Formats: sequence, C-alpha cells, structure tokens
Amino acid sequence: MPNLQVETSQNVIIEQEIANLGERIAAFLIDGMILISYIFLISFIAKFFTSAKISSSGFFVLIIPIFFYSLLCETFMNGQSFGKKALKIKVAKLEGSQPTFGNYLIRWLFRIIDINFYGLPAIITIAVNGKGQRLGDIVAKTSVISLKRSKNIEETIYEEVEDDYEIKYPEAEQLKDADLNTIKDVLKLYKKDPTNVIAVSMLKKAAEAIKKKTGAEPTQVPAVFLETIIKDYNQIFNN
Repeated sequence: MPNLQVETSQNVIIEQEIANLGERIAAFLIDGMILISYIFLISFIAKFFTSAKISSSGFFVLIIPIFFYSLLCETFMNGQSFGKKALKIKVAKLEGSQPTFGNYLIRWLFRIIDINFYGLPAIITIAVNGKGQRLGDIVAKTSVISLKRSKNIEETIYEEVEDDYEIKYPEAEQLKDADLNTIKDVLKLYKKDPTNVIAVSMLKKAAEAIKKKTGAEPTQVPAVFLETIIKDYNQIFNN
C-alpha cells in the first residue's frame, strides 16, 4: 500500500501506511453492528417509555447518535470510530496535519453518496484512487491510515531537546537522515547490553565514521558523542 506523511504532536513528519480496503470494510461493519445494537436498545426504551408518555423531543434526542455517529466519533476520538479503533486505523489529512472538524464534516456529508448501492461508490473509488480515498476523502483532502504498520516516534530520527539547548557539534549539519537512523540503531544495540563486545565495537566504529564524515573533534566517549550528535542534528533542523 502507498504511504502517507503525517505530522505527529511533536511536529515531526513520519510516513504512515494507508489502510487497505479490507480494513475499512471491516471497520464499517463493526460500526454497523454497534448502530444496530443501539437501535435495538432505543426500541426497547421507546416501548418502555410509551406508557410513561415520553415526549417526541425526548425520543428524538435518543436517535441523534444514529445519524451523527461517524461525525461525532471522528471529531471526539481523534479521527476514529469504534470500528476504526478496533482495526487500528484512523482519518488523517493528506498533507500531514491533523484533520479539522470541517474535514470530518465533509466526509460525513459525502457518506450519503459513498454508502449508496451497498457502498459501491466508496469501494470503487478507494480501489482505483491510489490514496485510499472515498469520495468524501477526496473532497475533504483526507485518507485513512493504518496505525498497526506505522512508525512510532521512537523509530524516527526525532530527539526532543531543551529550549535552551546549545549545539556542541555544528558539523552535524553535514549528516543525513540515514546517518541518524544508523546512529540510533547502533546506540539501541549498545544500550541493550553495554558489555556486548560486538555492540561496543560497532559503537566505536560509528563514532569514528561520524567524526571522519563531519570533521567534528569529539571530547566525549563514543556513546555520549553520538547522542550529542543526534541532539545537535535535531536542534539544527527542527528549530
């Protein structure tokens, strides 16, 4: 499946995989079962309160969630319905920013078209679109991504630094994202077992390679030097 760039709460852009058609259909069916269960529930309540002469406005309040289910869920559950949450998928904007209420509203309005004829308009559009979009997504400029196969923040080159952090090795500017990913992998292996001879050797070689590539003159032990390089890189490019 194609990937979609999404902005995290730390303002870092990471790639996430678009949810496949099967996942979206499964989420839709789960939501459908939830709504059917709710309809049975309010039917029971309606029968119970009929003798108590419940007002028509009171009954109307009970059926509101049926019509606004997806809109309310996506708005208050960060782009997910209960079905999407179960399948670990969510709505995201194409350019990476968090969807607004307006985006969710447009998606909801176009459901009237998308779910007609047993959902064929949505199924066909998602299948041929290439970006996992139904008609509502195209108009709202959103898609649905998979959280199961997505990278989390720990798998990126992002490293949080203090506001008053001072760069120690400005030469880190010469590095690329791939270099930072390698450094993080080496550090992760080393921290797992600092007594591992292979991990220690890889750490030293990585520090030497970064020193040679950037021209930096480290005054710290290899592990601290590489951690500082990561922070410096993030301070240079993310601030």
